[in-house]
Amino acid sequence: MSENRKKLTKSFCMNWSDIAIFVVGAFFLAISSQVSIPLPNGVPMTLQTFSVALVGYCLSSQKGIKTILSYLFLGIIGIPVFAQAKSGIPTLLGLTGGFLFGFIFFVYCCSKAKKAKNLISKLAISAIGLLLCHLLGVLQYSILTNTNLIYAASLVSIPFLLKDFFSVLLAFLVSEKLNLDF
Repeated sequence: MSENRKKLTKSFCMNWSDIAIFVVGAFFLAISSQVSIPLPNGVPMTLQTFSVALVGYCLSSQKGIKTILSYLFLGIIGIPVFAQAKSGIPTLLGLTGGFLFGFIFFVYCCSKAKKAKNLISKLAISAIGLLLCHLLGVLQYSILTNTNLIYAASLVSIPFLLKDFFSVLLAFLVSEKLNLDF
């Protein structure tokens, strides 16, 4: 077997410990999604930001992304893992779907942030991931509600930013104490 083929085969194969990590991570995200305060704009306040950041800080970027994809897959097939026990493709295509897709970029940035040289860089890279997540959420919300981006941001992003930045900082501090690196 050629060296390139071996590398490709290895990259698509998963061992049981990886699968366990994805399941535990997806379960953790599902639980944090249910800690939810419904709001009139259709986008609830949850603990997902903390959980996604913590997953990113504790896993490699590849494993973090696979964990988010596992979580999204569970929701797509009908398991009520999204906020307020929602599931299915309509949720991904609904008002909160942009944030759910944004978790992929967010977890990637948090994972990369842990390798930065200093605390300011780590938090800045994490903040970029959070802002990308918010941007996707605002874009999808704006499109679905036929509102401009500024108005959509004022409803579903700006009110959450302080809580979300605090959640990222808390996740970082927890990850430092846990000292996990899968």
